[in-house]
Amino acid sequence: MAPEILKDIPYRTSVDWWALGCSIYEMVAAYTPFKGPEAKKEKVAKEEVQRRICEDEVKYEHKGFDAATKDIISQFLKKNIDERLGCKGDDPRKHEWFKSINFARLDAGLIDPPWKPKPNVVYAKDTGDIAEFSDIRGVELDAKDDKFFKEFSTGAVSIPWQQEMIESGLFDELNDPNRKESAAGLDGDQKSGTCTLL
Repeated sequence: MAPEILKDIPYRTSVDWWALGCSIYEMVAAYTPFKGPEAKKEKVAKEEVQRRICEDEVKYEHKGFDAATKDIISQFLKKNIDERLGCKGDDPRKHEWFKSINFARLDAGLIDPPWKPKPNVVYAKDTGDIAEFSDIRGVELDAKDDKFFKEFSTGAVSIPWQQEMIESGLFDELNDPNRKESAAGLDGDQKSGTCTLL
């Protein structure tokens, strides 16, 4: 989350530019900028990550960062909103990092995306977050479930499992626009997206 969210400062699109900087960093390094490579070995406490976001500068320890990538990430991850790329009246698309993209053709729909999600597949990193905000209790996981969840990030989710989500009420709960995020501690601007099953 951007510093302004953590500090409870009013915000608009500044958090989206921050998120783009984090996403670019993670695409290069395969870990997030404020958790660092140690997060692969041990869990970094939420409070420590929040402190780093608000106080520390980003480190570029991974060898995959070139000068343009470092520059755009650094500009998107400025802690001061008025200094952040995209928030100071500038156009991020003019940055050198985007030089290979023809935005006029992209806006006109003339460029095919490099990857298209399959409409009959659920893509998710894992299912652990569901338990944090779900009101559905008493579900017992067995060895078969554990095997499935280990393969969950492959994007292959069987129709029977999707049917089980519908029958259990979890699908409706996740897609209820009025559901409360009490356990996850999220406010209206940070709610997770909807779930789609086909």
